[in-house]
Amino acid sequence: MQTRFPFKLLQALALAAALLLAAPLHAQELQPAEKVVLQLKWKHQFQFAGYYAALKKGYYRDAGFVVDIREAQDGIDPVESVLKGEAEYGVGASELALHRARGRPVVVLAVILQHSPLTLIARGGGVKSLHDLDGKRIMLLPQETELYAYLEREKLPRNRIIEVPHSFSADDLVKGRVEALSGYSTDEPYVLKKLGMPYSLFSPRASGIDFYGDTLFTSEALLKRDPQRVAAFREASLRGWQYAMDHPGEIADLILERYGRRHSREHLLFEAEEMRRLMQPHLIRIGHINPGRWRSIAEVYAEFGMLPAKYDLDGFIFDEAVPRDLSRLYRGLAAALLVAALVTLFAWRQALFNRRLRGEVARRREAETYLRDANEKLQSQLAEIQGLRDRLQEQALHDSLTGLYNRRYFDDALERELALARRQHYPVSLVLIDIDHFKQLNDNHGHQAGDAVLQELAKYLTEHSRAGDLICRWGGEEFVVVMPHTPLSGALQRAESWRSSFAVHPFRFSGLVLNNTLSAGVAAWPGDGDTPQELLRAADRALYRAKSGGRNRVESAPQEGQPC
Repeated sequence: MQTRFPFKLLQALALAAALLLAAPLHAQELQPAEKVVLQLKWKHQFQFAGYYAALKKGYYRDAGFVVDIREAQDGIDPVESVLKGEAEYGVGASELALHRARGRPVVVLAVILQHSPLTLIARGGGVKSLHDLDGKRIMLLPQETELYAYLEREKLPRNRIIEVPHSFSADDLVKGRVEALSGYSTDEPYVLKKLGMPYSLFSPRASGIDFYGDTLFTSEALLKRDPQRVAAFREASLRGWQYAMDHPGEIADLILERYGRRHSREHLLFEAEEMRRLMQPHLIRIGHINPGRWRSIAEVYAEFGMLPAKYDLDGFIFDEAVPRDLSRLYRGLAAALLVAALVTLFAWRQALFNRRLRGEVARRREAETYLRDANEKLQSQLAEIQGLRDRLQEQALHDSLTGLYNRRYFDDALERELALARRQHYPVSLVLIDIDHFKQLNDNHGHQAGDAVLQELAKYLTEHSRAGDLICRWGGEEFVVVMPHTPLSGALQRAESWRSSFAVHPFRFSGLVLNNTLSAGVAAWPGDGDTPQELLRAADRALYRAKSGGRNRVESAPQEGQPC
């Protein structure tokens, strides 16, 4: 007797398979968008342009978010808002490391500004150096820890200044109510320039305190609860930042249209250009986090008793290797299994095609396994390629022998530094250094000895330079050092110190004791040239004078009418 085939069961299975197969295509549309709050640390301006761009261009919407971007209000701290659940995400800065150390579970997701814009802005004329502020009135905020660390390192502690509550208005500086105030290099200088008021900027970077600036963060609880959604919000935000820096004019117009006219369009574009200098998007991927930089920041805090020594920041930095959302793959596999069951049921009635159908099911399963394995392998390869890209980008800017920055990086960095010096009115000096009789050293002892001496000089210059100085291998046996905030007299003094110390610095190689001497040429802006090329030519002429004068000496650039 022939068995009656259950067609209703077959229809039900077919319908279920169709729904499962359609689910991967429409799951995001069916799932309601997640509403989240991003709490800013200040008022609406270009400082937060990437988040406005991500909202406007639909990057948040595509990632499944409805985002409420809230500007700062009196009494609202982004860290408090995030930890209390009033906001899912916030914008902070390097003080996030202090909050983490004090048991407040914040997690850094992406660094937007690779260098902090926070600076001391002083009245021009009477204040020529930071120590001119001794006993003067200064507006500071309690959370500006890097400025307090800067003052401590420069031997100007809090008991030697008069702290004044911050009014957030440059008018107090203009009218002489205070001698200095804290501000952002991306903001207040524009106002002072429009007013025609001379001013000086004192950055913590001059003392080797190089903190991160604006940083996207969240709570550890949210990250543990849904790491994939946090990763999606981070990725959408960074897409917004890339778009904003590629289209600053468009985003400036968006801010004026949607977020208010507190700043003019010219002011917003000034802010964008200054932010580009601090972000360095042409050198560093936007959002990049360097754990070593955070350890250095923690060490600065520890130096001034703000953190325990060698504090462990484990769990503080977001791990980009978040597992991918495999729900689409699982639904596809479930649908495939259901189809296989459907095929098997149909084969019960169609016995003549049973063998062919079993083979088809096996091939489908093999294909699904192959696709799954290929996808996992592809994800691993993409991660390796990204890591290789970061390493190659870093290597392209460094000399392979000494580890110092190379000439390619130097050319770009000197041009940026001179442009900044012209805007902020501080001197920049340049020292061109050459190892005397280097060819003779190679001829007598071999190129390995010469390479070892080059490495020793690179190490010596690194150990005897300030954190804010830029040291590069110019080529061959020549090195160049850029000294921001250093006049010609100071650069000559430091170059002479290097020359005299290195001359008596014994170096051992393969059982030999080698003594080497240096010749150096020094030039400075303003005075010796207005462009990077003119400044380099002046330093090269000074180096020629040093070598022509007998070597093992330091010379400055010759003035007009003087022989080289």
